Amino acid sequence: MSVIEVDRYYHTGIVVADVDWTITFLRDVLGFEFLDKSPRDPKNQEFVTGVQGIEVMIAYMRLQDQLFEISQYGGRLELAHYKPRMVDVGHYHLCLMVDDVDGAVQKCLAYDERITTLSPSPLVVDSGPNKGNKVIVVVLPDGMMIEFTNTRNG
Repeated sequence: MSVIEVDRYYHTGIVVADVDWTITFLRDVLGFEFLDKSPRDPKNQEFVTGVQGIEVMIAYMRLQDQLFEISQYGGRLELAHYKPRMVDVGHYHLCLMVDDVDGAVQKCLAYDERITTLSPSPLVVDSGPNKGNKVIVVVLPDGMMIEFTNTRNG
């Protein structure tokens, strides 16, 4: 069996509790470029998701050459809110390379008191391809995790 020929990686999509909060955080703190925010036809969303009675607001943002799709669902049904731990199946996180890991974390923590970190301080990776990199993970109010790292000994 041959592999699927992928033309290019298009976007990463996430579901958030508050699309407006997420847009503002990503734009004002992390420098993402806001591209669009608009609702989608509920019938189309029902078709795509297989969930009846669903409504969605979708925003698109870009960081460098990466496109990010941010969805907030609503409608007539109650939605489940999952906040998997980093070790749980289904967990995902963004990883952003920055010059100043400590400074990035401080800016996030200062933005909203609900933002936390998984560890009290960054760790210097001791093995593997990221050996020497400093890493730490921040957790946004709806559970989205962002790992900040830097280049070796940076």
